[in-house]
Amino acid sequence: MSLIPKPISKVSTFTFILLILLSFTIIIAYSSPDSNVESNEPGFDSDLDQLLAVDEQLQEDRPEQQSEAETVSKAQRIVLELNGDYTKRVIDGNEFVMVLGYAPWCARSAELMPRFAEAATALKEIGSSVLMAKIDGDRYSKIASELEIKGFPTLLLFVNGTSLTYNGGSSA
Repeated sequence: MSLIPKPISKVSTFTFILLILLSFTIIIAYSSPDSNVESNEPGFDSDLDQLLAVDEQLQEDRPEQQSEAETVSKAQRIVLELNGDYTKRVIDGNEFVMVLGYAPWCARSAELMPRFAEAATALKEIGSSVLMAKIDGDRYSKIASELEIKGFPTLLLFVNGTSLTYNGGSSA
C-alpha cells in the first residue's frame, strides 16, 4: 500500500503564503529594539562605536542606495491603482486579487499602505500570481460600494472573481 500525499489546493497554498508574509510584516512593524539589554563585556561600547563607524562609512560609499521612502515609493508602484473603468475586468481576469480599499484621509489606511506595498513586492519577487491592487474608496465610492467596502482600510481577497470572506479579528 503506497502512501500518496493529498494535493494542496492553490487557495490553501496562497492563504498560507499570505499569512506568512503578513505575519512577517506585523512582526517587523511592531518589534522594537530591546532597550534593556546591557553587556558587562569589556570593550562592548568601543566595539559598538567601531561598528557604527563602519556602517556610516558604508552608507557614504553607497550613494546609489535607495532611501526607505524611495523603496516604499517603488513598492507602491507595484500595487495596481483601480478605478471605475477596469476594476471588474481586473478582478475577473486574474485568479488571485488582493484589494485594499483605502481613503486618503484615513490614518489606518496610511499605516497599512507601506505594509501592503511590501507584501506586493515580496509576492512579486517569489513569482506569485497574486495581483495586489488598491482603490480610493472616497474617489471611486460607487465601485467601492459594489465591492462591499464599508470602511477603511478594507482588505478583500478575490479568487477567480469571487470575494472570500474573512471572519478573523484584527490587531493594532
